[in-house]
Amino acid sequence: MIFRRSLVSELANTAGAVFTVIFSIVLTIGLVRILGLAAGGRIDSGTVMEMVVYEALVNLAPLLAVSLFIAVLMTLTRSWLDSEMVVWFSSGGISLLSWIRPVLRFSIPIILLITALSLVISPWAKGQSELNREVWSQRDDVDRISPGRFIEIAGGKQVFFVEEVSPDGLSVKNVFLTETAIDSEMVLMAKTGEIKTNEDGDRYVILHDGRRYEGTAGTPEYKVTEFHTYGIRLDVKPESAIQMKDVDTQPLPLLFMQPDNSEAQGELLWRISWPIAALNLILIAIPLSFTNPRAGRSLNIVVALLLFVLYLNGISVGRTWVEQGTMGLVSATIVLNGAFTILAVILFLRRTIMQRWIPQWMTIGYWRSKGGQS
Repeated sequence: MIFRRSLVSELANTAGAVFTVIFSIVLTIGLVRILGLAAGGRIDSGTVMEMVVYEALVNLAPLLAVSLFIAVLMTLTRSWLDSEMVVWFSSGGISLLSWIRPVLRFSIPIILLITALSLVISPWAKGQSELNREVWSQRDDVDRISPGRFIEIAGGKQVFFVEEVSPDGLSVKNVFLTETAIDSEMVLMAKTGEIKTNEDGDRYVILHDGRRYEGTAGTPEYKVTEFHTYGIRLDVKPESAIQMKDVDTQPLPLLFMQPDNSEAQGELLWRISWPIAALNLILIAIPLSFTNPRAGRSLNIVVALLLFVLYLNGISVGRTWVEQGTMGLVSATIVLNGAFTILAVILFLRRTIMQRWIPQWMTIGYWRSKGGQS
């Protein structure tokens, strides 16, 4: 039918625009956060773009769900504002329920993508992100030396900076090091240095032609020592296997194999709820889109955002209850998602069957139009 083809086309355009805006904002925030981690030496600066991709994949399922919800709501709200709904209802023999099929036809592929992201792809991306951080944190001080960047060594007791590093990583130039103790501070600067390993496997930075300043902060008394050679021992961490123990990084089959692990069951609730939430939200958006043509659309958007926040908080609370053993996985899934399914049914009944029985002054549209007239 004509209205179905036009609806799907407009839904695609609106969903694309909404998702682009929301995704750009979230991606920018994630990029700034990851750049901050790289600047602080907590992740490898060479993996920034890789980490940004992982961050995007982790957040993609909720972003698609809210984008789809807002797209359906905005598209149908525009139809009400332009009186297209009235035309379809009066001349085409179409009811509000007739919009479910075309909306689902457009939404089902996206919901399937949300399912794949929530159950498989996002946990994998989170696991890869955590793996990168663990690999970086287990590197020796020598491996973390990078030109033009301050890094913490000796368990955070010292801050180390080099301006240049040779291609083989064994020679450095223009070295700066500071160490803060309880009652004194030490600052060391040298023109050149080299990294050496002794017979016992200990690694040192051997500095040449520099000065050492030692004293107490807030006092003018500093001891200055010039040196030709100065050695700094670097930590060498023993090799250890990296184990990913967080349940939010574990694959789906492994979570199902842990029925007695409340954290694993809570993670399952989180993953399973997003596809169901996307379906519930688009069904809620159809009756929620009703708008008096003489009023604005702002109230619908506000109510929609509040519903999404309520749903998001509900998933988080349900996950906490499952992790604490207050509710089981099945009961929490039914109660949480079933409540919003019932809300969708009530809204449809409200717009199709119960409309004639409800006084006009009890409707949102009545007070919205009254506010617009004032």
